[in-house]
Amino acid sequence: MTITRLRCPFGLAVGIGLMLSELCVAQHDKPAPEKPKPAWPKPKITISKETTWATEPLGADGFIDYLEVVNRRHSKEVTIENNAAVLLYQAMGPSPEETRLPDRFFRRLGIEPPPDEGMYFQPSVDLGNAILIASERPWKTTEFPDVAEWLRENESVLLTATEATERSRYFSPLVSTDAKPDGGMIEVLLPGVQMSRDVARALAARAMKNLAEGRQLDAWRDLLAVHRLGRLIGQGPMLIEYLVGLAVESMAIHCELEFLSETKPSAKLLAMYRKQLDRLPARASITDKFDIAERVSFLDTAHRLARGQMTLRSIALNLQGEADENSLVQKLGEDLILQSADWNELLKSANAWYDRIVDAYSQPDYRERLKSLKQLDQDIKELVAKRRSRKGLPALLGSKPAVTQALSDDLISQLLPGFTQVSSAEGRAIQRMRNLEVAFALALWRTEHEAYPDSLDQLAPKYLVRVPTDLFNGDPLRYARTAEGYLLYSVGPNAADDNGRDDQTADDIVVRMPMRTHGQ
Repeated sequence: MTITRLRCPFGLAVGIGLMLSELCVAQHDKPAPEKPKPAWPKPKITISKETTWATEPLGADGFIDYLEVVNRRHSKEVTIENNAAVLLYQAMGPSPEETRLPDRFFRRLGIEPPPDEGMYFQPSVDLGNAILIASERPWKTTEFPDVAEWLRENESVLLTATEATERSRYFSPLVSTDAKPDGGMIEVLLPGVQMSRDVARALAARAMKNLAEGRQLDAWRDLLAVHRLGRLIGQGPMLIEYLVGLAVESMAIHCELEFLSETKPSAKLLAMYRKQLDRLPARASITDKFDIAERVSFLDTAHRLARGQMTLRSIALNLQGEADENSLVQKLGEDLILQSADWNELLKSANAWYDRIVDAYSQPDYRERLKSLKQLDQDIKELVAKRRSRKGLPALLGSKPAVTQALSDDLISQLLPGFTQVSSAEGRAIQRMRNLEVAFALALWRTEHEAYPDSLDQLAPKYLVRVPTDLFNGDPLRYARTAEGYLLYSVGPNAADDNGRDDQTADDIVVRMPMRTHGQ
């Protein structure tokens, strides 16, 4: 499933698809079409920080408009002039990934909808592995003529995309489809996220081509644009935007290391490049993604279940494309279960979980954070085991507190993401940036000494204020001179020294100089 079709945040997408089958015992009758639902009684939900978290704005039905909550929070101080998304969507057009964005999406950006036909970015779907290779190492037109032609076709829109990366903010409004304009967080459209990644790959490929053909300054400008684009995309409210931003930033760092490997910039140029990296937009806070968009997505989904605007089946269909048509829940009354829950208590429980997540991610020390996140993962696993130990539907047909607790456990265990995996992705990006900083200091040392130092400690304080440590264990980074250059690496998320290997059985985060040669 591509991000084009993903209409929910990462946390919701991870588990909710099987919720219906987990809550019930499957039957074997022939599926029956859904019957019109009777009028749904208004649930008793108190608007407060403990339950709804946000207390405004309210929709016409008197409940929190969570889409508007997120859009308002993330559009503060964003203007047409400083918003990179404005130019990116002008480059991508009204239908990125063949998904037509509603006109109100563009009006929320502050612009008129682009015409259906125009000179828009053409994706790389027909290039196969060629574009992947071309965006990772130097190459020439004779090697990948189709990629070179693709870059020529996209030349004008890449100029617009590059201009977008020079802006300071990124806000892509969250909207649902025209078919369901009052849809919730689970139904938001995010087609531009995946295409932005394709734009980044095009810029990286062009940089590697410029590098191979001797246009070093042009190559560096493209790489800086890729790096800035990754940081900007990460400013978006959704966790998936943050993760795509990390992936784009990692792409940029890899190519910037290739740049150092293939060139010998002067000390003056190295200082200029380093200063430009220092001026990149700050990496967004992953804590904010959980505190706002992920939390709000959960609360919004719970509200819609409570109000009869969603069913467990419709959620499963929206995310997985299928649902258990023969479920006992459907036969004996999902409505009865949802109307029997104490939604105030369920929402308080959900907010308490998200408060724990925010507290864990707020810890400045990565290892302490990981310890807290692993405990959260373990607690979620215990909820899953508890859910599976129940004897199907009867556990949900007890007293009001029992129904509430069972439904709360099910929702929490299904909707919350894998915390350690998300933290690992962020940790890798942070460590790659640390490695890049050291690589620049080593390159500057080489320009002045015509060789690399024997120890990283020699870099401080002239070339680095302080030598960064390994994020994953707090120890010094591994470093050794080699016959042709050096080997520098972090032990990676597994915190085990794999001797500088980063293959399928190891996860060290490695820099080898030189990295590659042209045409290899």
